Amino acid sequence: MLQLDDTERRLARLTVLADPRFLPTLVDLLADIASTVGLSREEARKLDLVLSEVFRNIVEEGYQGDTSQSLDVTLSLRGHALVVAVEDKGLPLDYRGLQEGRNSRFATILQAGYVDRVHFMNRGPHGNRVELIRELPAEDFRDKADPKEYQASLEAAEAHPEEAISTRPMRPEEAPDLARLVYRCYGYTYPGEFIYYPEKVEAQQRAGLMKSYVACNQRGELIGHLAMTFPRPGARVVESGQAVVDPRYRGHGLFQRMKLQARDDVAAHQVVGIYSEAVTVHPYSQKGSLDVGAHEVGFLLGYTSGTVSFRNISESDKPRRQSVAFLYLTALAHEPATVFLPEPYRDLARGIYTATGIQRVVASDQAAGPAGLPATGHLTVSLRPDHNQAILTVDVLGRDSLDSIRSHWHELRLQRVDCIYVDLPLAQTGAGALGAGIRELGFFFGALIPEFGRGDVLRLQYLNNVVVVPADIHTASDAGRKLLATILDDQASVAK
Repeated sequence: MLQLDDTERRLARLTVLADPRFLPTLVDLLADIASTVGLSREEARKLDLVLSEVFRNIVEEGYQGDTSQSLDVTLSLRGHALVVAVEDKGLPLDYRGLQEGRNSRFATILQAGYVDRVHFMNRGPHGNRVELIRELPAEDFRDKADPKEYQASLEAAEAHPEEAISTRPMRPEEAPDLARLVYRCYGYTYPGEFIYYPEKVEAQQRAGLMKSYVACNQRGELIGHLAMTFPRPGARVVESGQAVVDPRYRGHGLFQRMKLQARDDVAAHQVVGIYSEAVTVHPYSQKGSLDVGAHEVGFLLGYTSGTVSFRNISESDKPRRQSVAFLYLTALAHEPATVFLPEPYRDLARGIYTATGIQRVVASDQAAGPAGLPATGHLTVSLRPDHNQAILTVDVLGRDSLDSIRSHWHELRLQRVDCIYVDLPLAQTGAGALGAGIRELGFFFGALIPEFGRGDVLRLQYLNNVVVVPADIHTASDAGRKLLATILDDQASVAK
């Protein structure tokens, strides 16, 4: 049965036969619960359509029409989102059907506005799991904000450099004050839109998925913010983001103070490192992390979009996608370990490990065969329609891993997903050989992220007809410039 972690609150759970006659009942239950927690009738209808597609796929592909089999459905709240999770013990997706264009697992889900995120998990003998994640409605602070407040912040005099400023963890109930701070700094334009929704921020904080640090002036106003986001409960690394500083206090070192306090705090809870994605349209965000001891561990090219979705925009109207720098800050000493990498990246990995002070034995198993691996691996496909991205996470290597990745890659390309990533678990024997096979598909180096999964992860990236202009990418250090040049060379190499 489905298992929930401590960050979720279960609303309903049921087991139904994989018989289309029961689908209307299942859809009605989902619609009732969706409306109860705040979704509109139209939003609930869209969620019903996606659930119906998942159900159809399980019946026709997973169980080959055997209606005597069953599936489990759980509806829960995760932060400020409704999660619909479906598990079955049927066959994995028919990859041949995808390659021959006979069916599509992603077409319905990628339609704008149907779901915010989706995870497909193939867990080998343990069956399959699909999670449909839909954010619940929340009040947008910008709807009631006074434009004069933003204009006044632009014209306000710089604060006195010796003004007493304190930093501390943020309280969840201060989410409206955070929205006001972001509005004062950016007006309507901050790219991390959820931060304008206090209900969403507070829910993430109370669920333990987000821990924030704030700076306050002598009057108790929030004048700075930095968030630590946990990708999952018990994660050994966290993501640093949503760095905001009141214009009056820029240049006062608030980012560095908040980042160092966050580092010390998460280290006390056995988090070993902090990673961050810094924009490359200018070098200042990168410099802020470098100044507190972080190091570049990768660049993801064309990572962010200029719009919510590209799928309804003509090719000529598309803004250029922007790249991000991946940086890593060590919070605690890492235990030594052996990692397996594709041959072309061994020296590059050694350099990154040396820079970050992490002890690793970099090995290669590129020539190794599949002997010793299970027949079926575990793979999670995560779709993020708003960024038009997909991440294929190899949870467990199997003899079918390359075929599985190749089939999903083929499907995602047909669905015009712009950026496709593969996360390889480097602690598992066979990762080097699998990475070499993925590289032959046209994937190239993205980032090396220590302790991102069950050990270190190599993220490989594939750009699906996305044009990246190197002149758009600005770096903040010599090491960053060299790493970016290496990645661009690798991209050119796999394209030949």
